[in-house]
Amino acid sequence: MKRFILGASLGLASVLGVVVAPAYAAEPTPHRIIFATDVCDPVTFNAPPPAGIGPGTCARQGRGVTLPQFLSQVAQLHRAPAWQFAPGTVVATTSDPIQVRNIGGEVHTFTEVAKFGGGFVPFLNDLGGFGPMVPECGAPPNAPDNTFLDPGHSFTFVEEEAGTHLYQCCIHPWMRATLTIRQSRTLLASPL
Repeated sequence: MKRFILGASLGLASVLGVVVAPAYAAEPTPHRIIFATDVCDPVTFNAPPPAGIGPGTCARQGRGVTLPQFLSQVAQLHRAPAWQFAPGTVVATTSDPIQVRNIGGEVHTFTEVAKFGGGFVPFLNDLGGFGPMVPECGAPPNAPDNTFLDPGHSFTFVEEEAGTHLYQCCIHPWMRATLTIRQSRTLLASPL
């Protein structure tokens, strides 16, 4: 079971129109940080269809990976290397705060899944060979295990259940993280 640690008011995702987790300034210091990264090129990603995805898709400043380069990478490599969760493997305890921080230019999800698979963008699933959408990606936005993050936002949680937990972005399904959660040990005070 996941326990969220939130401190700021919720905002709206610019592209998807969904509630997102608060920005990092109002949160406690986490023991572990997972960065959601991308280097989308705002000119090509924000161009109107069919040349681009549409205005507001990429909030980064400056040049980045163009949309044609991104699509070529996904087709050839089954991923776009700059779109990732870093680190992809985290070890923590059942009492460690873990923060997920979007430092990229696009909206990402951090969704717990039973097994890795396709996200909710059929075109990317087909292009990268990820298969059909995993059921968890169909959960309502910001359900307890399906958190949407705008660029520059974060959330902090404690995973209270020991074991291995798999997370992926439901937009970019190659963005994956494996959390190994160990039972925390509490210090017992001895009587004097």
